[in-house]
Amino acid sequence: MKAIADSGSTKCEWIFGDGDRILRLRTAGINAVQQFPDAIRAVLAELPPLDGVTELFFYGAGCGDSFPEASAILRRELAAKFGSEAAIELGSDLLGAARALFGCGEGIACILGTGSNSCWCRGGEIVENVPPLGYVLGDEGSGATLGRNLVNGIFKGHIPLRDEFLAAHGLTYEEIIRRVYREPYANRFLASFAPFVHAHLDRPDIRDMVARSFADFAGRNLSRYPAHLPVACVGGVAAAFGDLLRETLMRCGREVVTIVRSPAAGLTEYHYGKQNNRTGFGL
Repeated sequence: MKAIADSGSTKCEWIFGDGDRILRLRTAGINAVQQFPDAIRAVLAELPPLDGVTELFFYGAGCGDSFPEASAILRRELAAKFGSEAAIELGSDLLGAARALFGCGEGIACILGTGSNSCWCRGGEIVENVPPLGYVLGDEGSGATLGRNLVNGIFKGHIPLRDEFLAAHGLTYEEIIRRVYREPYANRFLASFAPFVHAHLDRPDIRDMVARSFADFAGRNLSRYPAHLPVACVGGVAAAFGDLLRETLMRCGREVVTIVRSPAAGLTEYHYGKQNNRTGFGL
């Protein structure tokens, strides 16, 4: 049985197939750089017992060639879960997005979810990647950045939604500061405010905030890649704000050919189906 996993910081989608049947499961996310081995084991324990996995393609945040130590730890935990005889291939979540969105074709693959990332890809491999730098130093256009900018705007008085925001999330100012600076997974916490942003997208101040974040994503990342290549995006933020994302990137000179919420369908086609030179997996 072949298995595929696509993991961001918030959730992981698992696909198990034997050629005839496909089983899809979801667990919490695995980020091998941010999580200790016991946290990775706790996520893997969410899966039911699964025998007969002979190949596992794991695409995840915080793993791949750029993170050799974290990848070695993750590989060990995956082998303990699925058996030492399973052939395990680790790749970044960005490589998974590239293969899902473009197959063996060529283009600019983007992730906009809890975090953000992008690459120029060709032939199922990454040609060039502008480093995302994480939610503190980068991650323009991501859910974490939208949440951070929302909180900043609310408490600095530029977005007059303080009472509504605090009531909607059952939070106080003190709790927000504590969870951002003293508790783990601040990026997930900030990204959890993205639905509030989306619910108020008809407000000019909110819409402008989101558009500026997407423009920053284009200016600081996509501008480093060949201008003639098509752009495809995957992730919860990309899907939820698809119209505004497409509009903003077009103003930045980029043609967006595909926006999907999950790479699962594209990765299933890449690993189980006929590979091709598509220029973006269909909506």
